[in-house]
This record gives sequence, structure tokens and C-alpha cells, in this order.
Amino acid sequence: MIGTIFDTSWAWMIGGVILAGLEIIIPGIFLLWIGLGALAVGLILSIAPGLPFPWQALIFAVSMLSSLGFGFWIQRRSRTTGEESFLNREMEAMIGQEYLAITPFVAGRGRIKVRDSSFAALSDEEIAEGDVVTVIGLSDDRPRVVRAARS
Repeated sequence: MIGTIFDTSWAWMIGGVILAGLEIIIPGIFLLWIGLGALAVGLILSIAPGLPFPWQALIFAVSMLSSLGFGFWIQRRSRTTGEESFLNREMEAMIGQEYLAITPFVAGRGRIKVRDSSFAALSDEEIAEGDVVTVIGLSDDRPRVVRAARS
């Protein structure tokens, strides 16, 4: 019975398209690669019709595992970039940048203007409102600043 369903390449191709399409509804990355494996069997079966079902299953297993390995290779390669990403790490991206103090620093605490927002900041030196400061690090999830060196 199962052998007769898969006698044509259309069954494999339709199955592959359905599996790849389900990836949109049920994201998880695996269905796409399994669907590509089924599409590969459909293409091979359209070139070599009458291929026995055990060979089709073997080709499906090999093509599915190959496409899955290729998918993992793509994911691994996309994660390793030469430059460090500051996505979702805005505080760390502030280190080394210059900002404007919008309040005087009293007892080592004040506020700095960062783009269209402001952040509470810490400093060991006196900083007046309007001074340009450089972020040198983070302490307790707050930027630690020093007065910017004037050139």
C-alpha cells in the first residue's frame, strides 16, 4: 500500500512542500530540512521513475540528514561573526562613548543623556551639568563615567 502511494514523484513533492510550509506555522527549523529531503526524492523519482520504495526511503533518509546537517552548518556559521554583536546589550555598547551630563553628579550619582533617553550614571569625580563624559565601564548595571578628555 505505502509503496503504491509513493510510485509517483508528486507524492514526495507535495509532501515536501507541505512539510516546508508547516515550518511557517510551526517554527522549529526541522520541518524545512525534512521537506527539502522529500523534495529531493521527488526530483530523483521524476528523473528515474519506477524506483523501488526501499530505495526511495534510503534516498529520503540520506537527503533529509544531509539537508539537516547543511541547516546546522548554516546556523553555526551565522552565529560566528568576526565582530561582536551588541544586540540586546545596549549598556555594554555604551563603553567608550561620550555623552552629555544632564544633571550635576551629587555623591557620585547623576544622569547622562543617551540619544533620546537618559540613564542614571556613577562617577568618582565631580561632574557638572553640561559636562561631556566618557563611559569607562559598568557598575551595578549603571554606566561609570569620567569627565571626557578635551583635545
